[in-house]
Amino acid sequence: MKNILELVQEAIEIIPNDRTKEVIERRFGLQNGQRHTLEAIGRDHKITRERVRQIEEGGLSILKQAKIMEKFQPVFKVVDEHLKEHGELKKEHKLYDDLTYVCFPVKDIERIKKEGNLSELDKCRSAFYFIMSLGDQFERLPESDDFYSAWTNNKSAIKIAKKTVDSLAKHLEGKKQTLKREDLLSAAKILFPELSENAVHSYVDASKAIEQNHLGHFGLVHWPEISPRGVKDKAYIILKNAARPLHFSEVTAEINKSLPSNKNAFVQTVHNELIKDPRFVLVGRGLYALAEWGYEPGTVSETIIQILKSENKPLSKEEIVKKVLAKRLVKENTILINLQNRKLFEKNNDGAYSLKK
Repeated sequence: MKNILELVQEAIEIIPNDRTKEVIERRFGLQNGQRHTLEAIGRDHKITRERVRQIEEGGLSILKQAKIMEKFQPVFKVVDEHLKEHGELKKEHKLYDDLTYVCFPVKDIERIKKEGNLSELDKCRSAFYFIMSLGDQFERLPESDDFYSAWTNNKSAIKIAKKTVDSLAKHLEGKKQTLKREDLLSAAKILFPELSENAVHSYVDASKAIEQNHLGHFGLVHWPEISPRGVKDKAYIILKNAARPLHFSEVTAEINKSLPSNKNAFVQTVHNELIKDPRFVLVGRGLYALAEWGYEPGTVSETIIQILKSENKPLSKEEIVKKVLAKRLVKENTILINLQNRKLFEKNNDGAYSLKK
């Protein structure tokens, strides 16, 4: 198949009027990948927005001649097959990105990205936008409350996509936790066995309800694990992913490593946020856990008091140690020392401990 950038250039040259040619090139970003609005073009030519739209429509009607459309058939076929492989609906920018190999060999794409000369890739994306706009079998779906802008070759696909995403969102709400990609796909397989993994992933990718975080986990977009607001939410993600208590310095290091942003997190800032937020519990010297794991705040003595009150009966030294260690990460000897506080605890004849009366 001929390079689509060359195909586009050959098609544009057929337009006899230079102003019409310029309008088409600017509207679709064919020169440098940057699209221009009707207002911007009209301002430059001192004509109305509506007049620019009319010129654009006239140019597109010229380009829809049979001899030109015939040249684009191989591209139409590639796009059509790609959409069919992905549930007949795909997020606009993701579709362009996945089809850049049609413009450049993979090794050249890697080189372009490494060199940072992304305008070449932008021109390729714009070429696809232009060609697909000419193809009657494709429809661009504008951004809505439910989905980002997307392309489809089957209008009914949007209903299937919404039903799929709504069901998966309900599944996530029931789970109340993020899922790895394979777990999300397993759930989708049970709910919609007729859908391919590519289709499910494409629908979720285009959806505004479900997002994927930096750790590769999927969840509802409003969850802090997916859309963290500040350091405390990022700390929550790190601890949730680790599934074990971490020192605040470890939390800071993992934030900067796994959830990078324009500003690095600082150890003292993270420590201050962990202290203030009730989602976190200090369970050892500088060690923090999530309250949802069953850990409770307080000193070792306070923890022992809570345990004895909850049990409402004397407990042996071994029982107390076991229950405290389930709530706090401290040395066994620290628990035993606290048990010697005669103002708080008393030991009966059987060696069991109770609260001081």
